[in-house]
Amino acid sequence: MITFTITEFPDKQQVVGVLDDGKLIATIRLTEEGIEVEPSDLILDLDRRIDIEHRISVGQGKGKRIPAIQINLTREAKQKEELEEGESEMNQVEDRYREEVIKPGDRASQLAREIGFQSYQNCPAVTVIPHQPGNFRGPVGYVWKRHILEQMMKGGDDPEKSWVMLEEAENDGAGGKPQFFTLIGDSEVFRGLGWEIITMTADDFARSGRFPAIIVNELNTKRISEANFPLFQATMEGYGEALREAGLVNITGETAVMKHSITAFCDTDSEEQFVLTWGAACIGLAHRKLLIDGSKIKPKMPIVGFWEPGYRCNGGTFFTNLIIKKWGPPWWGSFWQNTEMLEFVKALTVPSQSYARTICRLVGWQSDGRMAEPLARIYGIAHITGGGVWGKFGEILPEGVGANLHSMPKPAEVLLRGQELSWDTELKLTDWQAYSTLHGGCGMLLVSHPADADIIIQEAKKDNIQAQVVGETTSSAEREVIISSRFKEGWELSSLRQE
Repeated sequence: MITFTITEFPDKQQVVGVLDDGKLIATIRLTEEGIEVEPSDLILDLDRRIDIEHRISVGQGKGKRIPAIQINLTREAKQKEELEEGESEMNQVEDRYREEVIKPGDRASQLAREIGFQSYQNCPAVTVIPHQPGNFRGPVGYVWKRHILEQMMKGGDDPEKSWVMLEEAENDGAGGKPQFFTLIGDSEVFRGLGWEIITMTADDFARSGRFPAIIVNELNTKRISEANFPLFQATMEGYGEALREAGLVNITGETAVMKHSITAFCDTDSEEQFVLTWGAACIGLAHRKLLIDGSKIKPKMPIVGFWEPGYRCNGGTFFTNLIIKKWGPPWWGSFWQNTEMLEFVKALTVPSQSYARTICRLVGWQSDGRMAEPLARIYGIAHITGGGVWGKFGEILPEGVGANLHSMPKPAEVLLRGQELSWDTELKLTDWQAYSTLHGGCGMLLVSHPADADIIIQEAKKDNIQAQVVGETTSSAEREVIISSRFKEGWELSSLRQE
């Protein structure tokens, strides 16, 4: 923009030159209609245009004073150059996005698709219909076997009240646990990560007497690179093995590269790190006769505990804060060389154990979704995740019933070590808090008929699950749960008194 002022005009037409960088670029003439701008030959040669932003009428008579006039000097050549530079920068951004996000994301998705395809025969209760062959994006169809559909149709015209069998779904995720895998950064460790979304969805599904069959997963990662692709590959291959063992179909999923949205407390922005979050939804069946809601629990029933070898998925925030408090933030140079810290974190990556297939078999589900006679009479199951024993087990007890957990197993070593490390920090974890923050030794607690506890233990053993009677239900107006602690302090604890 150039601003100039014409103060007066003679009787004849006045010519005023406009200079730009010392060169005449236009003349301005006074006419009866107002101002006229005429570009010079130089400007025409340079392919530039001059526009009047404000046209001002000059009126009549000699000696008229004209206010300042603003002229837009638009250089088309320069605009073209700037446009080309902008397009070049945009192309570079697009190329970079394609190389950093699209291509590696597609490569990862292709691998995930193959893992999903391999799982389609895992569950004989469902038939998958991939009606978009060659396209791993978009919807995928499935249909339940005829005997299941026949059960679903028994609900008649008012299925809300008279349903017999339903298709149901729920979702959850691995929480903060994947970041411990990121910190260790070992392919063999990552092979076990897939169990976390299975246990947090399928096991939750099974604990109420339902039958898990299908998984839909969503994995979001900061980056997929040549350096970290082996970690992603190990994750997917291990996930495929876990799906096969659990009898689950991964019908579809999403693998997304989200460079600016996904991080972890140990994120160093390295090409070698595999930083991710992972969630899933589980789809399966519910039969009215097999549902377990705890309402039939009565005093003097045995409680069977399934021992858990790792920390499962509850307590991740506590462990993250503990690691930072004890060994400093990850950007300290000494952090990554601390062998004590690395050994502790590696213990946090022990895969969660899935109990879903054992539970389904015990309550009467067959692998094809048919029902048989239950192997054991189970009246309540608590999946000990967030909220610990006090929360998850306490919530399944009906009015007037409490529990005495006098024979809980010794918690996994990583839980005991975590509590011990916390005692010289502000995070000090008491035994009472340990049974609230952590699972306390058992990933599941089952309340059964007095005659069936041994059957549960023997069936669990077939699936390499350590199980034992850990206590019994009691008569309690306040639904009090008592635990003989196996943590550091070893006290007798009550759900009614935080100690």
